Amino acid sequence: MSQPDPNRVAAQLLAHRDRFKAFLAARVGNEADAEDLLQTGLVKALERAGEIKDDEKAVPWFYQVLRNVAVDHARSRSAAHRRDEAWTSDLLTLADDPEAERVLCACFEKLLDQMKPAHAYLLRQVELQGESVTSAAAQLGISANNASVTLHRARQELRAKLTDFCGSCSCLDDCNCQ
Repeated sequence: MSQPDPNRVAAQLLAHRDRFKAFLAARVGNEADAEDLLQTGLVKALERAGEIKDDEKAVPWFYQVLRNVAVDHARSRSAAHRRDEAWTSDLLTLADDPEAERVLCACFEKLLDQMKPAHAYLLRQVELQGESVTSAAAQLGISANNASVTLHRARQELRAKLTDFCGSCSCLDDCNCQ
């Protein structure tokens, strides 16, 4: 068995592009996400093209790549949904508190100013302004996945800074950490 011809494999994949997109659209529910996932799948296929042993099997192999991309997308959306629900639940709890305006103490902003600019920006935009991670990522010129990881790290960093700076006052109500 000889090595597959990369040009022939690429031609086969391009010949089935519409089918691939329809395959993804049926799984994710919209054309825009299907197009994005198709592009992601093509990038992954290029990275793993060495796995193809027979160029006749390129199309079935690529369908498996697309299945994996669709599963990753579903997992990502599920995690984002759970995160959004938790955030909404916290907001509703705060909304029931008549003194919700006093939730964050002044040290919070000071500590944000001491963080890496990307961390501070994501915390301000996503957590305080309610902007989507995808939108904030676009402003920073990074991928949404990278922004999610960076935001997670930023939250951890801020939590540690608040604990070090404020001690046990928890920065609620009558903060005395100044």
